[in-house]
Amino acid sequence: MSKIVPLAITVSNGSINTTITVTKINIVPEFLDICDVDAINESFYEHGVAFVEDSNEERLASLGQELGIIVKPRNGIGNGISNIRCSPDLLEQAPGRGYSSEELFFHTDRSGWDVPPRILITTLKTKSETGGQSLFVDTRAVVQKLQLSDPHLYKLITNAKYSCFRADDGSFIPRPIYDEKSGIFRFRFDDGIHIAPSLVDKISQLKNIIFQNAFVVELKPGQCYIADNHRFLHGRTSFTGTRELLRILAHAPPAMPKHFVLFDVDGTLCRAEALSIDAYYGCISHVVGRKITHENTKINLHGVTDLSLLYGILRFHQVPEEELERTAKKFFALHPQYLRDSLERGFVSKPCPQVQEFLNWMTNETDSHGHPISVGLLTGNSKANALLKISAAGLPTEIFDLSISSFGDEHPSRASLVQDAKSKIEARHGLPIRTSQIILIGDTPLDIECAQQTGCKVVAVASGNYTQEKLIALTPDFSCDKLPEAQDYLSGILKDGREVEWN
Repeated sequence: MSKIVPLAITVSNGSINTTITVTKINIVPEFLDICDVDAINESFYEHGVAFVEDSNEERLASLGQELGIIVKPRNGIGNGISNIRCSPDLLEQAPGRGYSSEELFFHTDRSGWDVPPRILITTLKTKSETGGQSLFVDTRAVVQKLQLSDPHLYKLITNAKYSCFRADDGSFIPRPIYDEKSGIFRFRFDDGIHIAPSLVDKISQLKNIIFQNAFVVELKPGQCYIADNHRFLHGRTSFTGTRELLRILAHAPPAMPKHFVLFDVDGTLCRAEALSIDAYYGCISHVVGRKITHENTKINLHGVTDLSLLYGILRFHQVPEEELERTAKKFFALHPQYLRDSLERGFVSKPCPQVQEFLNWMTNETDSHGHPISVGLLTGNSKANALLKISAAGLPTEIFDLSISSFGDEHPSRASLVQDAKSKIEARHGLPIRTSQIILIGDTPLDIECAQQTGCKVVAVASGNYTQEKLIALTPDFSCDKLPEAQDYLSGILKDGREVEWN
């Protein structure tokens, strides 16, 4: 259940003062049982936040121990719980708005740390007379919006040259607002961040996007949220009366000892260039209402996601910005049928050399614990189109675990596909993983670049449009002409974590 509420906020950072009036969604979330740790972990790792009820100090401490490694609070009690309340004494010890009744603007807790605690658990102990609602922003939506609408600003926030965060010793350390490799988004609206002039010029756009993606939750006493401090920004509206929170910060537990293999589709599993072009441009011509072809569109098709490709084509043909989102939704609803129509007209999808042999090997391979290998898809295609192309090539689709797969109709970049797949894997297993535990298998320089950008391992196969020589020049973890040549390399990693030497 949700309702729309207006909220006007003035934010300040040094010489920057901005008043933003936005419309926020006031959400009444589904509350989980505080004892159902599996459900809490699943919601936390997949969606970035979980809400529970019937929390108190004892149950909060127990939940913190279940979910992670509790961080010693700056002020609090022996079980790792901090009491967050309006207190002049505490305000002197920890300057800022957290211990006041003023608006607490969106921020990342411990944003100056190398790795901020990932798990933020907060229980409302005493409700204020007025105000005091909890504010949240899922920065995945912020990142996607920037990638699609303002690539220059996206480059600024992903480069440590343009932002510094205050460490515990008072020094300011250069760190990117969004770290593409770790997936950590850190930000704050106070003097705990310094930004370069080139980013100052764009900060109002960033703030607007943050606030446009915000939502409000009004907690009752005993209700609690568990937020991913690497993904969600959180804050609080101003309040009157007495309001007290109980808070735990915790590092996520050690990563599970397991690897995950994610396949690209086009050029890696199958070849369907003519099929893709016919269906894509036929569908987009229908949606836009005029003839759009591969020949009259100077856009690179290779290695990008369907979402970013679509926006690029629409902008190239001067579709107004305000119509892009609506047009994209219509396109993705119709595109699978256009792909089926193209198949019926004789366009084909063919398997890449010896892929079936390699998939048979993957199906029978086990890891060092004797468990089957977790295999999924990481592709710029939509889910429906990826499965259509694979099945049309005569390859089995059931080998791929779609619950850990990520698709390009929802994400504008391959890096965001990796973060999405990582979240799904963590939700599936209820434990964190490192991106180095993900092995990407792809055929383009962009697959290699994505892996290196996000910290994944990558097997580059020359079954697409690039030779092995060109792929090797980009230093993938392994390169081959045909996928079965990668079996020894992968077996070494999957069995015991070692990497086989190769030339």
